[in-house]
Amino acid sequence: MRRAVILTGVVLSLVTITLSQGADFNSEQTSSARVSTLLEQMTLKEKVSQVRVFHSNLGIELDEHGKLKMSDKVKSKLTHGIAGIKNPGTEIAPAKGVELCNQLQRYIIANNRLGIPALFITECYSGVDAIENTVMARPITMASTWNPALVQQAWDVVGVEARARGMHLCHSPEGDLARDPRFGRMSETFGEDTLLVSRMITAAVRGVQGDGAGLKGTHIGACAKHYAGYPQVEGGRNFASVQISPRSFIDEILPPFKAAVQQGGCLGIMASHADINGEASHANRYLLTTLLREQWGFDGYVISDSHDIERLHFFMGVAESFEDAAVLALTAGVDIDLYGDQGYAFMEEIVAKRPELLPVLDLAVARVLKTKEKLGLFDNPYYDVEKTKALTRSHAFLDRALQTDLESIILLKNQKHLLPLSSEKVQRIAVIGPLADAKQIEAIKEVAGPHAKVEYARGCGITREGKPS
Repeated sequence: MRRAVILTGVVLSLVTITLSQGADFNSEQTSSARVSTLLEQMTLKEKVSQVRVFHSNLGIELDEHGKLKMSDKVKSKLTHGIAGIKNPGTEIAPAKGVELCNQLQRYIIANNRLGIPALFITECYSGVDAIENTVMARPITMASTWNPALVQQAWDVVGVEARARGMHLCHSPEGDLARDPRFGRMSETFGEDTLLVSRMITAAVRGVQGDGAGLKGTHIGACAKHYAGYPQVEGGRNFASVQISPRSFIDEILPPFKAAVQQGGCLGIMASHADINGEASHANRYLLTTLLREQWGFDGYVISDSHDIERLHFFMGVAESFEDAAVLALTAGVDIDLYGDQGYAFMEEIVAKRPELLPVLDLAVARVLKTKEKLGLFDNPYYDVEKTKALTRSHAFLDRALQTDLESIILLKNQKHLLPLSSEKVQRIAVIGPLADAKQIEAIKEVAGPHAKVEYARGCGITREGKPS
């Protein structure tokens, strides 16, 4: 068998990539009997569909009668099945959201030849990133509790509530170290210390996955990101390059991800937007295969960050074409293309021209199918809406959120015993920052009492929509 090799630090084109004696793409025991059987039956089109994820904003909703409504574009993407869909039903209440997900899953299973279910994916930075779920502290706040056990309990709530609205995976938590205050996503991280971040991400992964035992139906899978060194971008700028010494990268940046894999048992890993000392992470076979899989023993799936496979061509310039970018990513070890229509979308044509790449694609597909099997989707792809109503924002879950908030408070100096604030004495309270919203302001007013005037200024930062404020 011929096998693909990508040399670290060398820019290779589709023409110059050679298949020679290298890492064995079939060496891993990734497939159960069910997965193996499905792979044997799948057409090339069906395999390519299982390595792609699209966003529900392309047109998935409930109509006025509570029936599933999809755009023609969405239906066309589901013709041969799909690896997964991001954020279906997150803009509506949990009970309605799970109804949407159940109907969507039924459509997907009924309308692809082999009846393969889809993964539904969300984000979980402050609890489930969806309407009417329990709002938890941000990771940077959780880290200040110095209490991994409490963090695991908090993320357990996240895992239960996410599954209860029909989700199966989250693109969280982050194993990144945030050390540059100019980096706009610091609040998504557990801070700057390698040991603390390692302990916290392990706790978060265990919590959201129900310590592994919950994956079959009560919790969701975690996808640790951004592997690796993403916040070390120059100038704190998104998509900038990362220049870091090999020793710092190995001793400081990598350990949290290793902990997420070996101690947390995370189902997924998301590759980093950035390059590392000039080598694009999405084309880095040493990072995604040699280190992650062969040395650390990771047996889950690797997903791209948003559109990052095609960025290997149009942004980083390390691939001579979009097809070349797809080959670089696939042979490096990226299993799923997130959102891209100019990456793995071309894989059918690529493999038709280069059939020696089929075993590489098969391995990626097997990892995706194995993830679906780990989550119990082949046997139980739906969720009971009555359980959703009982579980979401329960008193126990709200108490955990409150306890996390209370333990995260750090009082550096209480000059003249200013705290606790007295509603009798305080006349004006200023709330400053881009993440505040009307509900938070009203809650502060309620606590402050009728004598205090609460004023809000957005200040300088990034809004919830990711735009400068």
